[in-house]
Amino acid sequence: MKLLIAALVCVTSSAYAQTSSTTLSTTTSTTSDVATQQSTTTVGDVLKNKKFEEDKEITDSKLKADSGSLSRYSLKFSLSYFGPPVGDLSNEMQPNPDGSVGTYETALGGSIGFRYRFDAKSALSLGTGVNAVTPIQGVKRYDVKNPFLSYDRNARLGNVQMRNSFGVTAVTNPAYRDIGEYAGLNYDNSLVYNIGASGFAVGLDSSLSYYLFERGIKPKSRKEAAAGRYSLGFYPQVKYNFTDKFNAYTSLAINFNNPRGTEDHTVLWNRTLSQRLGFGYAFSRDIYFAPYFNFYPKSFTADSTTVNLSTTFSIL
Repeated sequence: MKLLIAALVCVTSSAYAQTSSTTLSTTTSTTSDVATQQSTTTVGDVLKNKKFEEDKEITDSKLKADSGSLSRYSLKFSLSYFGPPVGDLSNEMQPNPDGSVGTYETALGGSIGFRYRFDAKSALSLGTGVNAVTPIQGVKRYDVKNPFLSYDRNARLGNVQMRNSFGVTAVTNPAYRDIGEYAGLNYDNSLVYNIGASGFAVGLDSSLSYYLFERGIKPKSRKEAAAGRYSLGFYPQVKYNFTDKFNAYTSLAINFNNPRGTEDHTVLWNRTLSQRLGFGYAFSRDIYFAPYFNFYPKSFTADSTTVNLSTTFSIL
């Protein structure tokens, strides 16, 4: 390194002796400008909102929307409407046949998150839940709750398309804070298999959540004893793709939870089976819209059937 510096000094000294001060000044300015331009270009490349190429292994329109924008930096939104029973549209409450802990008021809610994409298959999201309670009857309140951090990755096993998501949530929802819950660990998985060129596809969504509590169960509190230590859900579905953008589908919700009231971590209580019947439409790769009926097959009545809506979209 010392020899290199000495050589540069000698060359510079020689050049100075053979040129005027005007020439030296011009050379110095040009070198400085080049260095500045190189530095600016480097910083710009780092901050540029790069667009990744589409993951060719994922063709399902819902999985594409769920995987978020192809930009390195983006905002992702999920928005759902949980409506009243079709037999009583003035009702502010949704059906809750199990009497489970939670918020069952009609609501317009979802999440908003900042998303950083590592590559075409994986991304990290940081966001929070948002909620407007009883939006049709007159909004009672707005909630910003349950901030979360999640990592998701797409994959393909043979002809099965797959999306995996791992997350942690800080619980701020009053209904759950009242029973001592303060955080949750989550894993969600989605599988889709297209049946040849028939247009039919079968799928399975599954979820596993483990909940953290800051205190034990209050004595004689049935609600807290029945609250889940962890929960497990399976959502098998069948759908028919009329086009790449439009489909009709039906799915079941099979849910279990391990109640805190038992010391046996293997005990699972099943919740009442529910079913969805609806359609999905992809306005674009990043916008997916899906209205549906939700009902309970064992007690199918207008008072236990609701019209709901879910949508996913990204910007940037």
